[in-house]
Amino acid sequence: MVKIMSLLLDTSALVAARNVKDRNHNKTFEIMMPALQGEYGKLFVSDYIFDEALTLAFVRTGSKKLAYDIGKFAKAKPINFRFIEPIDFDKAWELYLQYEDKHLSFTDCTNIALMERLKIENLFTFDTGFKGLVNLIAL
Repeated sequence: MVKIMSLLLDTSALVAARNVKDRNHNKTFEIMMPALQGEYGKLFVSDYIFDEALTLAFVRTGSKKLAYDIGKFAKAKPINFRFIEPIDFDKAWELYLQYEDKHLSFTDCTNIALMERLKIENLFTFDTGFKGLVNLIAL
C-alpha cells in the first residue's frame, strides 16, 4: 500500500463530517477518522473551502450552530488552514474558464490550484466534478 502524504478536505467532506443529517455523514467517518489520526498525511483546508462549507451548511439547514461547529472543526489541529494566494486565484480563474464543460465552482478550481501549488496529493470529496482532474479519496 502506498502511503498518502497529504489530503485536502473539500466542502462536501467537511459538511458531511459534522452534519448528522447529511446523506454522506456515516460514510465520511471511514475516511475522516483515520485521516485525523494521520493515516493520510497532512490535512489541509483552504479559506475558500471554509467559507463555502459554512455558507452551505447555514443555507441548507438554517443552523448557525452547525456552521459554527464546522468552522471550529476546520480550524482545529491536525488540520492545516491555508489561504488562497493571488497566484492560486489567477490559476483558479484560468481553470474555471478552461473547464467550462465541467460542473466545477470557482471554489472547486481554487482547490485544484492550491493542490498544485502546495503539492497536495489527494482530495477528500463527494463531488464527482473532480473525476479525472485530481486524485480523489471518496466513497
